[in-house]
Amino acid sequence: MQEKDYMLKIEDLSVQYITEDEIVYAVNGINLNIEKGKTHGLVGETGAGKTTTALSILNLVPDPPGKIITGSISLDGEDIISVDDQGNSYPAMSERQMEHIRGNKVAMIFQDPMTALNPVFTVGDQIAEAIQLHEHVDKKKAMEKAREVLEIVGIPGSRADDYPHQFSGGMKQRVVISMALACNPGLLIADEPTTALDVTIQAQVLDLMKDLRKKYDMALLMITHDLGIIAEMCDEVSIMYAGRIVEHGNLEDIFDHTRHPYTQGLFNSLPNIQDRKSKLKPIRGLMPDPSNLPLGCSFCPRCDYATEKCKTEPPQKIWLSDTHYVECHLYDDGSTESKL
Repeated sequence: MQEKDYMLKIEDLSVQYITEDEIVYAVNGINLNIEKGKTHGLVGETGAGKTTTALSILNLVPDPPGKIITGSISLDGEDIISVDDQGNSYPAMSERQMEHIRGNKVAMIFQDPMTALNPVFTVGDQIAEAIQLHEHVDKKKAMEKAREVLEIVGIPGSRADDYPHQFSGGMKQRVVISMALACNPGLLIADEPTTALDVTIQAQVLDLMKDLRKKYDMALLMITHDLGIIAEMCDEVSIMYAGRIVEHGNLEDIFDHTRHPYTQGLFNSLPNIQDRKSKLKPIRGLMPDPSNLPLGCSFCPRCDYATEKCKTEPPQKIWLSDTHYVECHLYDDGSTESKL
């Protein structure tokens, strides 16, 4: 079998937020690989650990109180987070080296375009600052490139002299995307990139991101709770719950061969356009407090299929095919058929 060329490799990543009062178990031993040029969807409810995972890739987990406890992360073959002989994780690069990696190898589109831009600087200045930092060019050349990248996302280069308040929400998101693309990163992380936008603008932004990914042959990590976006954008999908990836596969695995009760619950929560009179079936209950996770399966208190074993033993990863795995006791017997 040909060795895959991965842009991102995450192995056994655990992240905690440690305060005087409690420990928040934000990410709990996840594995995530993204091939070069591919789009990977990370899906889950608010509080599942998606954004913490993204910040870990950039080595931007706020410390204190955040700390990467276990696991390793590599970008394009270079270690960002490594593991020592005692199994403890540590940054493999200095902050100065990471400043070079951020922007050049990995960039992030943050959740809210309304607050991602500094209101007192022109958008051109903000894009040019990143270009100057990474490409070591003078201010004039950096501004020339800033105008070029604005044109790429459909904004006239002349608007580089405008301030953020002079742009609509959709235009601000395009500016944020242009900033992320300014230095041609190999991996683009998009954290809920369409949350604050209306539906028509969402579609435009997603089409733009698809076109730019193909144009620059980037890997893309799409973080969202919207399964419609996943179906349109992604090659592979990881379903995240309470800091763990509970199901992973390609689009066909997740959409046509759903195996985890939580994934089924997400699909049941969507409107049925074929039957307008059908009622939604929301997942009962709430996600557990990440500082007080259940002893066994974290989804157990909300699961219609839970057994006594689910209450006491965390489920292990079970491969159903070469591309599809699930963490659920329903499949402990080795069956690959749906039990839902």
